[in-house]
Amino acid sequence: MTDTEVDKGNFTNWKGMLDELFDIDQIPPLESPHDSSSGIASDGANYNSPNMSTFRGTPSPVTYSGTPSSDRSLSTPVSAEIFTPSPNHHYRDEYASHPYVAQERNIYYRQSPMCKSPINQLLQVEQDMLRYSPHLDGAYYTDRHGHAHIPRHPGVYSHISSPSYDDTEKLIYAARKKRHRLSLFDLCPDDVILKIFQHLPTDQLCRCSRVCRRWYTLVWEPSLWSHIKINNERANVDKALKVLTRRLSYDTPHVCIMVEKINLNGAERLTDKGLHLIAKRCPELRHLELQGCANITNMALFEVVSRCVNLEYLNVAGCSFITCISLTPEASLQSPTLYEKQIFLRHLDMTDCYALEDIGLKIMAVHCTQLQFLFLRRCVRITDIGVQHVANFCTMIREFSISDCRRVTDFGLRELSKLDSNLRYLSVAKCDKVSDVGIKYIAKYCYKIRYLNARGCEAVSDDSLELLAQNCSRLKSLDVGKCDITDEGLQFLAQNCPQLKKLSVKSCDAITDSGVIAVARGCRHLQQLNIQDCHITVEAYRAVKKLCKKCIIEHTNPGFY
Repeated sequence: MTDTEVDKGNFTNWKGMLDELFDIDQIPPLESPHDSSSGIASDGANYNSPNMSTFRGTPSPVTYSGTPSSDRSLSTPVSAEIFTPSPNHHYRDEYASHPYVAQERNIYYRQSPMCKSPINQLLQVEQDMLRYSPHLDGAYYTDRHGHAHIPRHPGVYSHISSPSYDDTEKLIYAARKKRHRLSLFDLCPDDVILKIFQHLPTDQLCRCSRVCRRWYTLVWEPSLWSHIKINNERANVDKALKVLTRRLSYDTPHVCIMVEKINLNGAERLTDKGLHLIAKRCPELRHLELQGCANITNMALFEVVSRCVNLEYLNVAGCSFITCISLTPEASLQSPTLYEKQIFLRHLDMTDCYALEDIGLKIMAVHCTQLQFLFLRRCVRITDIGVQHVANFCTMIREFSISDCRRVTDFGLRELSKLDSNLRYLSVAKCDKVSDVGIKYIAKYCYKIRYLNARGCEAVSDDSLELLAQNCSRLKSLDVGKCDITDEGLQFLAQNCPQLKKLSVKSCDAITDSGVIAVARGCRHLQQLNIQDCHITVEAYRAVKKLCKKCIIEHTNPGFY
């Protein structure tokens, strides 16, 4: 496939582009595309071969200077049209010393097309010389199987310095032996190869497209491009997205309707230009991950959520410039009703978005009323007012995390209790202003909660743990590390929460063997127990291992091993 074919057809020439887009090493060209060291044979043309005219199709006149012993005159031009094969004859020594033999061989070799491999090239030259040269008429013999052989005569090849005749014969023999050998991968059907390609990231798929024509066709199968994944921090993501979306939009101009999921986590060179391209070319996008892309801003993200109306999952964790999620001004003007101004996100992760404030959280809550999973870990500027906006507008919240938001107090948890039975997951870890008052609100109204993380809330004690155990009997995971919990609180859990699977009481100094043994007897389905920095003896450890056989115990006592 030449460069002209690439320009005219639907082929993308990835040569020289992978280094620039994905910052990876180019695959060195194989010595022979049909006999690679990897065992994978290629049925495609050699992309690096120069365009050379064939002797048969280019009848350039050639005048020979030697004087033959035959009656033919060699002073007239000789072309491919006058070469005719002759029947088998015995070898004639009179042609051995003529200089035109080597001259004709060199001319033909110089004008012959590039074969697919050096072995096949030499074999083709030998066979065509025997078939079409009138001066080598009869200069070969056949064996009993009907195969033609060139006799070993030093005079015929005396003018040829490289390759030697012995080497040529070995190459011809090797070519005949390996010509029809196929690798196991060549025998695989297309469906199997497509299944393998589905597990490759985008940059590896692009490299596979350069192996052969068959792989090129399979790589650009639309079913493989529902998911684009580029996680290279040094890759030129903007240009990579431009090339990919242009290639994927051949059948559907300007849009890539097959792309539904894009993962660009860790792509530090991604800018607003790449997001604008995604918004323009991927209208069916449903899943977008931009974790660690610190160069993107609000306006580019607004355009994505405005154009990709089916977007449900958005991860902008670590994007420090993101302060809000909203529609563009143009999209807001074109949407007269409140329903048309909605953003139908279900999952939003804004962890480590340090610039997010209460006003931005309010705008986001007004537009994203369908949210079910919201994670605001380490958004340190959020206060109880922002949590109140979330509780008022996003009434379908099931999982909510405000870990390390130290400005949130019991008032914020009281507002969250309005979510009632919808709330299943809550993390207020290291919110040191949260106390028993806030936990009691959650325990009283959010009775279907399954996961609660209050680690580091030192004002939480057995008082709130008792109400939590009584009202939330389906609790499966509880983290009260560094809280004011004693054996009494563990007794309440053992009596009321038999489905508890994960429990952490790390650094709870008041916990003793009696509390741990009570949990082991009441919560037989326990799978994970963290008792690090607790005053627990080997007897309690053995009791847990005996009663909860699948339990993994995390501890700091070297005597337990």
